[in-house]
Amino acid sequence: MIEPTELATAIHLDGLVARPSRRRTMLEPAVVAAMALALGALVPVVASGVAPGEVLTLLVAAALACLAVLLVARAPSLAWLAAIGAGSAGSSLFFAWARALEPGRDASGGWVVVAAAASLWAIATASIAAGYATRPGRLDPIALPVSLGLVAWLVVGCATTVGLVLAGQHEPDPAFTWVDVAIVPLAWYLPVLAVLVALGAGADVRAARNRARRRLASAAGGSSAERAWLLGAATLRELQPGQAAAVEAARSAERTRIAGDLHAAVLPTLRRAIVEAEAGGDPDLLARRLRTVDRELERLMADRWPVVLEAFGLVAALEDLAERLEADGAATVTIDVERTGDRPPAAVERAAWRFAQITLDNAERHAAATTITLDVAVDVAAVRLVVTDDGIGIGRAGETRPGARGLADAVDRAREVGAVVAVEAGPSGGTRASFAWERPVAP
Repeated sequence: MIEPTELATAIHLDGLVARPSRRRTMLEPAVVAAMALALGALVPVVASGVAPGEVLTLLVAAALACLAVLLVARAPSLAWLAAIGAGSAGSSLFFAWARALEPGRDASGGWVVVAAAASLWAIATASIAAGYATRPGRLDPIALPVSLGLVAWLVVGCATTVGLVLAGQHEPDPAFTWVDVAIVPLAWYLPVLAVLVALGAGADVRAARNRARRRLASAAGGSSAERAWLLGAATLRELQPGQAAAVEAARSAERTRIAGDLHAAVLPTLRRAIVEAEAGGDPDLLARRLRTVDRELERLMADRWPVVLEAFGLVAALEDLAERLEADGAATVTIDVERTGDRPPAAVERAAWRFAQITLDNAERHAAATTITLDVAVDVAAVRLVVTDDGIGIGRAGETRPGARGLADAVDRAREVGAVVAVEAGPSGGTRASFAWERPVAP
């Protein structure tokens, strides 16, 4: 037999609360490196004379580096591409500077320094692209060897070219030798970057396709063409920047909503049942409370609101709520209906009902109230609820129960529909909680 305390532990809310975690990735150092490459590109612009085209390239490099910084958290894949673009734009300025010099005139001086700097910028940019192609969780079986091979080949080509010039060879050898193979990446630098970017982009598309396929796994059949179309459209949606963050935000909001509903609708009755069971109370009363818990859980699973609220409106639902509280041995609840007319929007009714449910439960369970008064005024353009009790009153400013969230969730729901809520000390002691909504006036 399951003990009451074990039953309470079984539905504890800790598992519903998202605990954000942050993984260390290669993207942050790659973005820092891209920023350094963009800033370092200022050297050839100043040293070789400021030309309009060079200034524009420098500005593009700086803009891409800043864009990479901004996109690190929101769109990692785009941040990678922006970092690669920043490094490529910066290295192109060194390439232009090196081409303007003649290695034969000063092999030991200016050209070697500029060529070495251009080589470092090219290797660094290729390394960023290789990092994009070999990210954890996106790694293609061929990505790592291809990336390492291309970057290593580029290093060999740069070192070979600078070494040959230092050795005094300024003219190309008419015979085809290993040197010609070694320096190929210098001429194929942009294709090397394109291959590395293609490996990374292909991994992004494959990951998006796999996520889309999982989402569509339960979808109905159809022709092969229809399934392919749906998969393609879902993959494009997955590739949209921020889609993963939006999905996680939606999941977090849903967990919060479920936790709030459990706290408001299930836990109060369950706790009463636990107290009754531990005190050896009436089995019929315990069974009635547990049946209420069962109905509330079914409602939550089906995302339904009380049938009385949906069918007959807010006033009838509040009267039903008061009757159920009194039947469970709670304080006497007096309802004073000041005005009733056409029903307001369903979302407003639900927010008002939830607010009343939470405040009534708090008055009975935490404030030890013996009498509770509920003033109601409802029509299509305005809703006003005031719950007043004779309990012990609200605590000192800032004093809250550990883990308390019911009223906060009810207030959040009220604010979502544009209602104004207030919880304050009552005029003669106790607590006064109010909910007020008015239909916005059209401009």
